Amino acid sequence: MSDTTTRSATRSNRVFITEMLGQKRRLEDYPDRVDPNLIMHEPLLLPFGGTYVGLADFQRFYGKVREYYDFETWQLIDVVADGDIVFSTSQVREAGRDKTMYIAERFRFSGTTLVEVRVFICDATGA
Repeated sequence: MSDTTTRSATRSNRVFITEMLGQKRRLEDYPDRVDPNLIMHEPLLLPFGGTYVGLADFQRFYGKVREYYDFETWQLIDVVADGDIVFSTSQVREAGRDKTMYIAERFRFSGTTLVEVRVFICDATGA
């Protein structure tokens, strides 16, 4: 891939992640941007922690994600990109608890197709 193509893909991927997270949309909303064999890594300390392969696996655990977090409080903090990696930071409250979690997500792309997501819990505050 040429430098211009790489820069264009990097910019496109950053915009994609910014839009998806900023608008609280789901991966299924972007079938043309997500590899059907997507690999998701969720922290083991979460009730839905583990590694999931493929969109069917993702859909099986994603309901638990929606129950665990209060997505009304989701705030995207920042999105940066370099090459085939996009990194985001967000904050969200846990549903039914006075606790805010800070989340970092590392998105890996092949061209403009998302192939892997790794989630990190950076900090938690509150009771």
